[in-house]
Amino acid sequence: MPNYLTTLFFLLFFNAFGQNHVSWTFEYDDITQKVIAYGRIDSTWHVYSHHTNKNAGPIPVSMHIIETKGVKTKNKLEEISHTVKIFDKNFEAYVYYIDIIYVGQIKVKVKPGSIISGTVNYMVCNDIMCLPPIDVPFSLKIKK
Repeated sequence: MPNYLTTLFFLLFFNAFGQNHVSWTFEYDDITQKVIAYGRIDSTWHVYSHHTNKNAGPIPVSMHIIETKGVKTKNKLEEISHTVKIFDKNFEAYVYYIDIIYVGQIKVKVKPGSIISGTVNYMVCNDIMCLPPIDVPFSLKIKK
């Protein structure tokens, strides 16, 4: 019986903490010259907008692009997604969160044949818990 309970505990632990609950895709739009991050968020989960005060507690979404000879950022992260402002009693602060779909973009100047690399950092929460923040790396080859 104790082995059964131990196995059950580990299965529940990995089910809760082994998933990130956001599926990310990235693209470069050569017309707007922007790197766009799309995050499909599992139902009942949400991420925090970069409009959330960093001292409030939750880790807001951030996107970092590695600058090279062929890649230069032209602005900061701009979120397109609809945000919801609430007073979160868990953090005892006002926060902005996004559920369902996250869309953020950064304008870049890029030379043909360059590779745009970077990371998205975020934490995901539901009504019961938050998972630790993680980095999701990405790389896009520019063909122009």
